[in-house]
This record gives sequence, C-alpha cells and structure tokens, in this order.
Amino acid sequence: MGAADKSTGLVIQIKEHEHTALNADNTIARFDPRGRIIIRNRSRRVAIWDAEMQPNSPNRSTLGTDSFQIGQLGPLEEWEKEFIVKDLDVPMLSVSEVVDTCFERSGINKAFVFGHTMPVEFTITLRNRSGGTISDIVVTKVIPPSFKRVEPQNIPIGKMEYNPRTGKAIWTIRELEPERVAILLVRATLTADDSTPIHTGKLNATYRIPNMSRSRLMPIMRGVTDCEVNIEKTEDPSRRGIWHCNATLRNISDFPIRIERIQVIMTAPNSRILFEGKPDHKLDPGEFWSYEFDTKEENPEFDVIALYRVEALIVQDLVGTVEKEEDALPVLRIECNKTVKPLELLAWEPSPVAVSLEARNIGTSDFDEVSFFDTIPADFDAPDKVQVQVWVEEKPITQKIKVTVRPKKKDSTTERVVTVQVYDLEERQVAVKPGELMTVKYTTIARTPIPEQEHILPLKVEANTFPPGPAASAALLALTAPKIKVEKAFRKLRKTRTVSPGPQTGEFTVTLTFINVSDSSLARPKLWDLIPPSFEFVAVPRGIPEPIISEAENGTIVSWSLPTMKSGDRFLGKYIYKHKSQTAR
Repeated sequence: MGAADKSTGLVIQIKEHEHTALNADNTIARFDPRGRIIIRNRSRRVAIWDAEMQPNSPNRSTLGTDSFQIGQLGPLEEWEKEFIVKDLDVPMLSVSEVVDTCFERSGINKAFVFGHTMPVEFTITLRNRSGGTISDIVVTKVIPPSFKRVEPQNIPIGKMEYNPRTGKAIWTIRELEPERVAILLVRATLTADDSTPIHTGKLNATYRIPNMSRSRLMPIMRGVTDCEVNIEKTEDPSRRGIWHCNATLRNISDFPIRIERIQVIMTAPNSRILFEGKPDHKLDPGEFWSYEFDTKEENPEFDVIALYRVEALIVQDLVGTVEKEEDALPVLRIECNKTVKPLELLAWEPSPVAVSLEARNIGTSDFDEVSFFDTIPADFDAPDKVQVQVWVEEKPITQKIKVTVRPKKKDSTTERVVTVQVYDLEERQVAVKPGELMTVKYTTIARTPIPEQEHILPLKVEANTFPPGPAASAALLALTAPKIKVEKAFRKLRKTRTVSPGPQTGEFTVTLTFINVSDSSLARPKLWDLIPPSFEFVAVPRGIPEPIISEAENGTIVSWSLPTMKSGDRFLGKYIYKHKSQTAR
C-alpha cells in the first residue's frame, strides 16, 4: 500500500490576518481580523467531482456551518472564500509605546518645556498572548528629525538597527515565546523652540504565528474522485453453485480518502444488502478496502457503494499588523505680567498699593500648578493668605493655595519674596488651559515712603504639569518690571501757643495747637513744648491727653507721641505750670 504524496494532494490553507490600529494612548481604535480559506488541488491528473466543503461546528468565522458547493475542482485548480473572524477584540501580539519627556524624574511626563532640552525616553513593549510562539516580528519606529542623540539603551531580544538618515529604528525578533514580554528603550533629546505640539513619530509592527487559526476553522471536504471497484467471484470447484466473492474499493486518485459509510449490495438475481458499515477507514492513494463472502445464488451480481471524504492537508497561518498613531505631545510655555497701582507715592504718606500678578498659558499643555515669586520692597507690608485672591479667567480659586514669605520676620525693614503657589488644578478640574489667564491679587501698604526713591518690583512665575517635570518659567526683571517712584512731599507742622492764667494763683495754662499743613501724612510725629528752667510742670486739665515729662538742660520738655497725622489733622494739647518760687513759699 502506498503513502499519500503531499506534493500532489489536496491542501486547505487557512490564511488569517489581524490588523490593529492603536490610538496615540495605546487604546485600540480598530481591530479587524479577517481570513481566506483556499482549497488547492495540487494533482496534475486527478479531479474532484461534486466537491463540497463543510465548515466545522463550532467556529468563529462568518462562514457559518452550512456546506459550500464547489462542484468540480480540476487538476491544479483552486477555490477560495473570504471570511471575517468574529467575537475577537484584541490581537495576539500586544504592542504599546510610552514616550516620557523627562525620564530622569519619577512618573511619566507628557509635555515638553519651551526652550528646555528634555531627556526623552521611548519605551516599546511587546507581549505574546497567543499561547504559541510568534515569529518574524518586525517593529519599525519612526523618530522625527527634531529628536537628537538617538540611542538604544537595551536590546533584550533580537536586534535593532537605527538609520539616522531615515529616522527609522527597526527592531527584529525571530521568535517570541508564549507569555514572553520584551521591552525596548530608546533615548533621545529634544528642545522645543515654539509652542507647537511635538510629534513623536509613528510605530508599526508585523508578525506571524504559524499553525494558528483564530477562526477555529477545521473544514472537511467531500466529493468523488478516482476510485476503482473490483468484483471477483469464483465458483467452488468442489461445490457447484457456491460462489466465493470479493468486493474491493481501490483509491486510484492522488488524494487520501476516508470511508465514512460503505455498502456491498447484491444486484442480481435479487437485490439485498450484503454488508453495511461505517468503518472510518483511511485509504491512501493505491490502498484498497475489500469484503469477502460466499453465496449460493446462481450467477450473482453485486456492487460497492461508498460515501467518503477527500482528506486534505490543513495549513494554518496567522499574520498580524499593528499601526500606532503618532502622539503629539504639548509644550509647556508661560508668560507673566505685573500691574501695580499707584506707581507714584507721596513721601512719608502711608499708602495702599494694589498688586495684580498674571500668568498666561501661551503653550499647548495644561497647567496643573502655578507659582508666583513676587518681590516686596522694604517698608512695604507682605500679604497673608486671607488677603490673596486667585482666579483662572473669571473663576475664583479658593483651595490648594499656599502663601509663604521669606525671610519670615514680620517687620518690613527688609526686602522679602512672597510666594503664592496654586496646585492640584487638574484634580479639581480647573487646570489653566492653553490661552487662559491666572490672576493673583492682593494689597500691600507702603508704610513710610522715603522721598526720591525708586522701587523695582521684579516677578518670577513657574508652571508645571502633572506629574511634574521641569517647570516652564517667565520673569520680569529690572528692565521690564514695574517701578514705584516716591515723590518729594513738603512737610510742615504749624504750632500755636497761648498762655493764660491758671486755676490757682501763680499758675499758668498753656494751650498748644499743632496742625499738619503739609501735603502728606506725618508718620509717628512727636509734638513738644519747653517749660523754662525757672518754672515747673503742674498738671494737665481734665480731658486733655497726658504728655510725657522729661528734664533737659534748658528746662522741662512736655511732649506727646502720636501715631499718624494726616494732612490737615490737628492736635490740641494743654498743661499747667508755675514758677518754682511759688512752690518754695
């Protein structure tokens, strides 16, 4: 008995292709598994008639389970049918890419910073979830020319080649075992010179899984091919009328066949079934099946009827492609402004000064955190947290605001820096979007402006994303920062003094009127009068503020210390004194 010749047999080829389109964030945008079933008659001489293809049940293809009538499949002919694979949503090879714009810091940073050279890392991850070995993997990563100093950091399996002229990094893997994960790291640098989002380049992968069919198709073929029926009958020489019979079915095709049902039927002199069975017997080309029996019929005639299928070599092959959309990562960029009103102060006059700080997002990345570093000149009060108001556009921000003052001492004799930090904006869904403005307002007090001074008011602002990477910054320095000028102010205090008889004999009452006739306030003025050496202080009339009495070489000083006298304010002071000789008597 001969063996089947695979080069001339019947082949059922199941070729499947799964195409995966990934979004920039590695989510599946489209998954399209399809296939073709191709039935090839590789025999050069033998045909199959009444050919019928029966898909197996169950399967996951749109072919269903109904038979397909092919008809005649002549020598070297083929028949094919396309199908879609159902009930699948993920590919056999998982591909993902993460671009970290600042791998030197923890977390995955997803923004570039204007004017800052960023250390970028591309992480490409492959995972075999097929249950079999994936072969011939080719991953192609296109790295745009804006990225410099491109260097692979590790090649865990396979090999990688980078062509700086084309910008293509090609990673090839001959085989990836089941459940194996392979991670490739490629590092580069990039400096954003404008606010346009930076494209990080496309990624695609191709792969092949031999002997894999996701449709689970295992079809069978039925049909008629070249088979020979031999009928032999020999009369027993010692017993007249006894016939020794042999019915043979021989496979003379080029294909293996499998007998599913066979009958040996007596056709004359009467009709009846001599044998019936379901042998499930395979006949390779040249092999035969036979049935021997004895009968007493006169000149018996009989035949062989067989139901069989043509056995085919089933070849399965799955190929896949993955195409990942390139990401366009935003650029963090900020500009700042500072408004101060008024910009001119009168000397010595305590004055409120309204300060408005602005940070505008002129990049393409959201702000999760903004910090204002504002300089407060000496002799100006620093605000506390309750005085600071924050808005994003027209929306007030009242939480996650931190106000610090350095140095911490509360007196206003030195220059200080007030830091207003507004953070966790993304978490509260109030992030500063591109084009939006954050405003910080507070009021400070210039206590005693010194004439002919100019106060430069610099500002620095920083903004960051989440997770934080290098901050984008902007500043107003000496040439661009606002300036407060202190104008000269004419200070003049008018004093009127009258003396009248006192309540007792020999006593005198002195009435003093002090009037601030200058244009500005007088901060902490000290008002005083002098009692001559031969006189002494007695008392202050009821309802008059008590003075401070101090002795001096030229007499006794009577003084009042006041907090502030505004322009036009007046103070009335009185005291009683007498001649020292009156005391001696």
